[in-house]
Amino acid sequence: MKNLYASTLANERYDAIVIGSGVGGLTVGVCMAKSGKKVLVLERHYVPGGFSHSFKRKNFGWDIGVHYVGRVEDPKSTLRKTFDYVTDGKLQWTGMGEIYDKAIIDGDEYHFVIGVENQILKMISYFPDEAKAIRSYYDLINSTADNSTTFFSEKTMPRWVSRIFGKLMRKGFESQSHRTTYDVIREFTSNEKLISVLCAQCGNYGLPPRKSSFAIHAMVVHHYLDGGSYPVGGAASIHRYMLECLENNKGQLAIKAGVKRILLEKNKAVGVEMENGDKLYAKKIISNAGVHNTFNTLLNDEEAGKELCVSYNKVKASVAHVCLYLGLDANDKVLDLPRHNFWMYDNYDFDGTYSKHIDGERSDLPLAYISFPSAKDPGWATKYPGTSTIQVMTVCPYEWVTQWEETRWQKRGDEYNVFKEKYTRQLLEKLYKVVPQVKGHIIASELSTPLSTKHFSNYGKGEIYGMEHTPFRFGLKNLRPETMYKNLFLTGQDIVTVGVGGALFSGIIASTRILNRNMLWRINKFHQANRH
Repeated sequence: MKNLYASTLANERYDAIVIGSGVGGLTVGVCMAKSGKKVLVLERHYVPGGFSHSFKRKNFGWDIGVHYVGRVEDPKSTLRKTFDYVTDGKLQWTGMGEIYDKAIIDGDEYHFVIGVENQILKMISYFPDEAKAIRSYYDLINSTADNSTTFFSEKTMPRWVSRIFGKLMRKGFESQSHRTTYDVIREFTSNEKLISVLCAQCGNYGLPPRKSSFAIHAMVVHHYLDGGSYPVGGAASIHRYMLECLENNKGQLAIKAGVKRILLEKNKAVGVEMENGDKLYAKKIISNAGVHNTFNTLLNDEEAGKELCVSYNKVKASVAHVCLYLGLDANDKVLDLPRHNFWMYDNYDFDGTYSKHIDGERSDLPLAYISFPSAKDPGWATKYPGTSTIQVMTVCPYEWVTQWEETRWQKRGDEYNVFKEKYTRQLLEKLYKVVPQVKGHIIASELSTPLSTKHFSNYGKGEIYGMEHTPFRFGLKNLRPETMYKNLFLTGQDIVTVGVGGALFSGIIASTRILNRNMLWRINKFHQANRH
C-alpha cells in the first residue's frame, strides 16, 4: 500500500509535522514544502484527503464532502489562484450551468442563478413587492463578505500586533457576525417566505436562520454568486493533485498513521506520539484534526490548555448527517439528470421543523439536499460508461445513533439496519419527487450515518462542518492558527469557515503565520508566472 506508515519515519527529524490530510492540512504541507521545509503529513485513515476523498462500490464512485465550489471558474479569482498554487495548476473545474441550486419549498420552486444582478432580478420576480429589501440584502451580503478579508487576515498576525490593530480589523465583520441570520434579514423585510427563500442554502453551513451567524450565511451566499463548479475527475482530484505537489517538493504523506497525542516540553510542541508508541519530532506541529479533537484528545492531559478548552467547548459540534449514495444503470443523458442541486423543504418554517427534528421528535425531514455528481463531472462517462450517481442527504442528530457506538463498522446489527432503511425510504421519497424517472434504475444503494463519519473522519459527534457557525463562534478571538503553545498551530475549517474553500484558506492563513511570509503574494507571483 503506497504511503503506508512505517516506524522508520521516527528516525528522521522534520521541519513540520501535519496531523490530518484534509484540504487544510495538505495546504499547509504544500506551502511549507514549497518553501524548502521538510514536511511529514500524518493521516489516520487508509486514504488521504479528509472530506475531499471518494469511495468506490462495484462500478461506482461517490464523493464524501465536496459537492460544488464557488469562485473558481474565473482564473483570476483568489480562490482559483490558490487552488492552482497548491496543485501546480493541474486541478481543473467545470461549471454547473446558469442555475446551480434549485430550492423547492412547500411545492414552490426557486432558482439560484449566476451573477449577483441576475440573482437579484430573479428574487424580485418571485417577490415583486420586496425589490428594495432584496437589493439591500445583497448589498449587505457583499459588504460582509468584503469585511471578512480583514477579519481573517488579522489571524495571521503575531498576538502583540493583534492586540494593537485587531479590534479595528475585526470591527466591520463583527458588526454582523454577532447577529443571527434571521435577525439581520428581518430588518429588511417582514415577509417570512422571502426570508426562508433567501436562506434556502443554509444546509451548506448546517444551521437554520435563527441559530446561524449572519456572517457565515453572507460568506456562503457570496461564495456562490458567480455560480457553482465541480472538480473534473471528482472531489478526489483535489487531494490527488495536492499530494502530487507535496511530493514533488519532497514532502511526505503517511497513511494509517494515527496520532495519540502531541508532545510538549515546557509549553512547547516538539513532536507527536503515534498510536503504536513511536515518537516523531519536528520544529513545528500543525493540527488539522479539528479544534475539539486537538484540545480534548491530543492535548487532554495538559493543564495549561484546559481554560482555553472550556471556551472552545462552549461551541458545539456542528450537525451530523446521513447520506444516501445511489448508483444507476443508465447514464445522465438517458435519465435526464441535472447538474444543479436541489434543496427541498416541506414548509417555510425552517427553524421550527429543524428544531423538532433535532430535539428528538423524528418528524418529517427538515431538509433534503440532492446532488448529481456524475452529471457534473465531464470525465464520468469515460470512467464509468452507462452509469450515473446521485447523493441525497439530510441532518441526523448524533444522539440517535449512540446506542451503536461500540459496534463495528458494517457489523452494527439488525436494529441499526432498520434505522438505516427508514432513512433510505424517506430520502428516496424526496428524490422521486424531483426525478421520478430514476425509479427502477437504482442498482446500488448505501446509506452512511454519523457513525460512518466518526469512523472515517474521527469527528467525535460525526459532524461534517466542524464547530457550529453561531454568533458565539465568531466571537472567539483565540480561534486562530497560533496557539498558546509555542510551535503548535491549527488549520482546518474551524479556523476559517466550513467548506473546501474555507479549509484551503485556513491552510494559507496558517502557513502565513508559521512561515512569516505573505503567502498571497507568493500565490499571485505563481499565477503571473504560469498564466497562459
